[in-house]
Amino acid sequence: MSYEFTESFEIAQQWATYDPKIAELFDLYCPAHLFTQAARSDGNLSLTIYDDKYFGMGFGLQPYWNPQWDECSVTRRSKTPVPDGYSVDGNWDVYAVDTSPYAHYEFVQTTDDGAEIDSFIDTYAPNSSVRSGDPESLFWGCVRSSEGQLLSLGTVAKWRSGHHMFASIVTSEEARGKGIGAQLMQGMLSRLHSLGVKRVGLGVFAANAPAKRLYEKVGFELLQELRAYDKAR
Repeated sequence: MSYEFTESFEIAQQWATYDPKIAELFDLYCPAHLFTQAARSDGNLSLTIYDDKYFGMGFGLQPYWNPQWDECSVTRRSKTPVPDGYSVDGNWDVYAVDTSPYAHYEFVQTTDDGAEIDSFIDTYAPNSSVRSGDPESLFWGCVRSSEGQLLSLGTVAKWRSGHHMFASIVTSEEARGKGIGAQLMQGMLSRLHSLGVKRVGLGVFAANAPAKRLYEKVGFELLQELRAYDKAR
């Protein structure tokens, strides 16, 4: 397999337009100031950014594997041989949704009680990626019972790429399966629309079937199914 390479962000961005979903992922994960290289062949695209270490993404059946990558995520259908020294770090899926269909939904409540946020996350989803006080967090949305008990919460982070991603969406065990998570996300999407945010993404572990059912019910579109790898150090 032969590949074409570029160190031009603008050329790489143009290459990504062969697939609208890949173009969106490029915009999400590849800010111009961190971009270092792209490689393409027919139906394949690989991207490399540097932010204290090299991170890569590979799309298609035979994407180029940059040996500089310290961490990477590659489409799970990829047939590119995994080089020695890399180990699987898990499977994850990327989704996105437009906010406009939720413009007329009732705004979700918000909270800035850091102790309450962190305690709730630690109790029900300790592996969540974002906690209170994160500088990228726009706001924390929440749903409470009529007695004020916290039932569900989550945040939206604005990444350095300028794009917005849901994070740390958590629902208490007793509130699951009752539409509370959907209520939370719909209310957050309504608030985001009022702030001028047009589209929001999220990443989720592939094995988290209940969460994926929730996101698809709300209206999220699957962009890519990925497998993450780490290089041995």
